[in-house]
Amino acid sequence: MFWRVHIDFILDIIRLSFTAFGGPQAHLTLMLERMSRKKQYITENELLELSAFCGILPGPTSTQTITGIAYKRGKLPLAALTLFIWVLPATLAMLALLVILSFVDKGLFIRMNLMEYVQPMAIGFMLYSAFKMGKVVLTYINAWIILFFAIVISTLIPSVFTFPAIVLIAALIANFRKDNLVPYKFQLPLRWRNIFLFFGIFIATAILGKVLRPLGNNVYRPFVLFENFYRFGSMVFGGGHLLYPLMYEQFVAHKHYLTASEILTGYGIQQALPGPVFSIAAYSGGLTMRDLGLRYEILGGAISTFAIFLPGTLLLFFLFPFWEHLRKYPFIKRSLMGINAAAIGMLLSTTFISFKNMEGGILDIFIIISTFILLSIEKIPGAFIVLAAILAAWIW
Repeated sequence: MFWRVHIDFILDIIRLSFTAFGGPQAHLTLMLERMSRKKQYITENELLELSAFCGILPGPTSTQTITGIAYKRGKLPLAALTLFIWVLPATLAMLALLVILSFVDKGLFIRMNLMEYVQPMAIGFMLYSAFKMGKVVLTYINAWIILFFAIVISTLIPSVFTFPAIVLIAALIANFRKDNLVPYKFQLPLRWRNIFLFFGIFIATAILGKVLRPLGNNVYRPFVLFENFYRFGSMVFGGGHLLYPLMYEQFVAHKHYLTASEILTGYGIQQALPGPVFSIAAYSGGLTMRDLGLRYEILGGAISTFAIFLPGTLLLFFLFPFWEHLRKYPFIKRSLMGINAAAIGMLLSTTFISFKNMEGGILDIFIIISTFILLSIEKIPGAFIVLAAILAAWIW
């Protein structure tokens, strides 16, 4: 019965897990197109509100959003299966990268420059995502004010604290408008066991890491990895690109497990993969255990992946029943509209900063414009555009 009822939904999740390139905002565009407009699993407004709600939670926004859609349709069994399918392809690809780096000369691998055209292509994806979201969200003056505010602040003050600050201010600005929203009686059907589990795992893992440290790397480091990535998944707001400074501080500057170039290589390759940006945990976590052998590398990648997705998933399951009531509250509905406008602003800011750091030339601008046009045609899958960029870099 389960398969008969949900088979179409599961097949659509499989399709998205192999074709959703470009990060949370681009993922949202694909979800709007397939999950709302084509299949009507969830209304367009509900999906935008759910995405905004997940955006104010720590963890992988697009993963929480697609898991939330599944939870709404089939409760925990469908949500768990959806999470597994969504995360699997990108995670396996990053684990495969670990194996390649174990057998192929790293210098040769990096000199292949397969990612040379992927960066400007990704900027094209981001611009198209902002354009599509803007058509739905930027429908009143306050939204445009929030958009401008988010662009300016996120460009001038890049910080892990900028995103939650912008979200709060955007929510307040969005409520300075008149509308016809009907008051709703506030309710709080919270499931406290999940929040206790959230903090309990965090504390227990940190204690175990300290206790097991004298036993050596083989026993100690897997617990350290779990604690590190569980903490990362509990702290990151606004997308997987904010993982980079956390991993750099922890694994490069503090523990010296990795070099900066190794993290950048993994991050660049991840941009060419579909699915969640958080899948980079499989690569960086596994690489921290390379001195223990390939089996430990794969173990480290699996542990890191599980740990980084766990806190956001627990928070979603804890708050989702609450969300179904919360989203009907007028203050929250206005706030979510403002948060979506802020998300577009921060996406445009990230696009500008990425292009500036890339020192883009005429060719990069051409690739960006071409990507935007190809996506606008809406008949060419995003995966084909990415593969074309990689193939072009390999040939030329």
